[in-house]
Amino acid sequence: MKEFEGKTVDEAVKKALEELKVPAESLKYDVLVEQKGLFKKYAKIGVYEASDANDYAAKYLESILAALDLKATIQINVIDDIIHLDMTSDADASRIIGRGGETLRALNELVRAAIFNKFGEHYRILLNINNYKDQKYDKLAAMAQRVANTVRRTKITAELQPMTSDERRVIHNALSNDPHIKTLSIGAGKDRHITIQYVDIAPDGTPVQTNSEEKDNVEENAPKADLEAAFEQKEEELPQGAEEPKEEVKEEPVEEKKDDSPFEKTESSESGKL
Repeated sequence: MKEFEGKTVDEAVKKALEELKVPAESLKYDVLVEQKGLFKKYAKIGVYEASDANDYAAKYLESILAALDLKATIQINVIDDIIHLDMTSDADASRIIGRGGETLRALNELVRAAIFNKFGEHYRILLNINNYKDQKYDKLAAMAQRVANTVRRTKITAELQPMTSDERRVIHNALSNDPHIKTLSIGAGKDRHITIQYVDIAPDGTPVQTNSEEKDNVEENAPKADLEAAFEQKEEELPQGAEEPKEEVKEEPVEEKKDDSPFEKTESSESGKL
C-alpha cells in the first residue's frame, strides 16, 4: 500500500492519480487519516497495489485454516493474472481437499468473495494443495478424450457434470484440436457445465452446421458423463416432483330428455293389462 497526503481526501487522491497515472475509477484506496479542524486540515490515503490483493488473499486463507484448526504453508504465485495459492500440508491435506474436492472449492469461493469485498473488483483465484489440482487435471483430460471418442462414434451429444472454471478450461483445451468435436459451456453458477458435440466436416474442411447448433441448445435428454464413468446411456427423466402428462378427456354434457306424454308411466308388468 502506498500512502499519499493532502489537506483533504480529494487533494490526496489527486496526488495519487498524478503520480500513478491511472484513471480515477480504477484507483482503490482507504482513508487512513482525516482531520477537519478549524485551523488545520489533514488527510492521508493508502492506495492499493497489485501485490496487496495477493497478500490479502493469503492472509485471509491463513485465518480460515486457523479457525478450522487446519495447518498448511501457503505460497503465492501469479500466473496469467491468476492468483495461485499453493498449499502444502502433511497431516491435514485430505481435510482441506474434502470429498471430491468440495472443501477446497468452498475455500476458493470464500477467498475470492473476500477479495471482491475488500478491493471492489473480481480477481481470479486458484487454490491448490499437494498438487491435488494437477492430478485432477490429468484425470479430467483423460476422461474428456474417452467421452469424445464415444461422441465421435455415436454422434450423440454428451453432457458432463458441473465443474469449476479452471476444470472446464482443461476440458476445452484437451479437445480443442479435434476437428470433429466441439465443446460448449452452458448453464450458470454452480450448474455451469460442458457439452461435447459431434461436428460433421465438409469436403473443403469446414464444419457442417447441425440441427443442435441451429437450435443453439443441447438435446434435453443428452447423456451425462462423470469422473467415474466416461459415458452413460441415454436416459429420460422427469424433473423431481413432476408427474407424467395425462391426456385430458373432455366429457360432453348429456342432456336429459323430457317425456312430453300426458300419460303417467306405469310399470312394465301393468302394461299388458287392459
